[in-house]
Amino acid sequence: MSSFDEIMKKIENDSVKVGILGLGYVGLPLAVLMANRGVNILGLEKNEDKANRVNNCNNYIGDITSEELESAVKSGNLEATSDFSRIAECDATIMCVPTPLDKFKKPDMRFIESACKDIGKYMTKGTFISLESTTYPTTTEDFMKPIIESASGLKEGEDFWLCFSPERIDPGNETFKTENTPKVVGTLSEDGMKIAMGIYGKAIQNLHPVSSPRVAEMVKILENTYRLINISMINELALLAGKMDINIWEVIEAAKTKPFGFQAFYPGPGIGGHCIPLDPFYLEYIAKNFNFDLKMIETAGHIDNMMPHRMSIKIASALNRHKKAINGSKVLFMGVAYKPNIDDPRESPALNVIDEVAGKGAEVLYHDPYISNCVTPKGRMLNNSDLTDELLNSVDLVVFTTNHSCFDAEDIVSKSKLVVDMRNAVKEASDKVYKL
Repeated sequence: MSSFDEIMKKIENDSVKVGILGLGYVGLPLAVLMANRGVNILGLEKNEDKANRVNNCNNYIGDITSEELESAVKSGNLEATSDFSRIAECDATIMCVPTPLDKFKKPDMRFIESACKDIGKYMTKGTFISLESTTYPTTTEDFMKPIIESASGLKEGEDFWLCFSPERIDPGNETFKTENTPKVVGTLSEDGMKIAMGIYGKAIQNLHPVSSPRVAEMVKILENTYRLINISMINELALLAGKMDINIWEVIEAAKTKPFGFQAFYPGPGIGGHCIPLDPFYLEYIAKNFNFDLKMIETAGHIDNMMPHRMSIKIASALNRHKKAINGSKVLFMGVAYKPNIDDPRESPALNVIDEVAGKGAEVLYHDPYISNCVTPKGRMLNNSDLTDELLNSVDLVVFTTNHSCFDAEDIVSKSKLVVDMRNAVKEASDKVYKL
């Protein structure tokens, strides 16, 4: 029996074992979902504490419930380990590792490279390998394939199969989860696609095959670059509208009445999360290899990068109008998560605004019921402050940086001296409330 026939037989009789590398915001929800659908999952996590927490049913990801994690572990279908030699047990491996940028805004491929070397070192013949981490087009065939072939001595398409299937996690989304979000799948061979459809189809409702991994890689970049450009555009318009004494939020609500040709995007202090602020730089990186300049993306990125600085100017201006200097003022930031109702501060623009304001001499505090402590990009370590009447009365300025639904904006405004609203928490501006 060929390696392909063997893995397909295991898929058909539900005996296939899948290793998931990286048990973070992407990997753990996928592992729990597949385990609860009857797939034998081995979670591979280099952070031993995380692996132990999974095995002890101690949930640390907001997009799954503790009950879902407990069900997956107690069924015997989910086990986590920090022993990567156990990759040898797996018929398939799914890589959900970080893909950050370095200080020069270039792709940092260390995590993908390390995972490929681990897989190549321990895998057996007949293994299916899928990457879900966002990256630049051509990564699967030009970066991953040579590393795995070199480390394993095996040949892609004959001894193992490569796939790219981009994650589409939207933390805090109550409607679309891993199971019911359509999944794009691109492979280097027809056999690889049959395996991919068989494995992912056990847990995900709608699979969309494309012709190659590089198409699938470009799909993910397109999705997030589209959002970057449109959010950056509305941020720039919001700054202009403010100078013209126009409420940009009212403009957007009116524009939304058009039933075609318009999709609403909303302004804010910048763009956060792991995807939108980072992904377009992956495309810029690979475009330079083809002597191609992405002017629109570059401009959108510049606008986004400047938003925290412009927000610090707005804060300074609001204080100045009330005869206060930003230097020495006490400023309370409401929310440091990058989006509402989640516990994720990755790339949060609020943290950049905090750095800007603190750099101008202000005393900075924050309140976020989802995040007990955080570190800003410039290394400031902050702890969550309890939201009390005394705190609101003591600060010179309150800034809405994240629009958590639990914030009672009306009550906060009534107990505060001055407010800058960057998230439309307060519907109308006034002498006391300055809106973006």
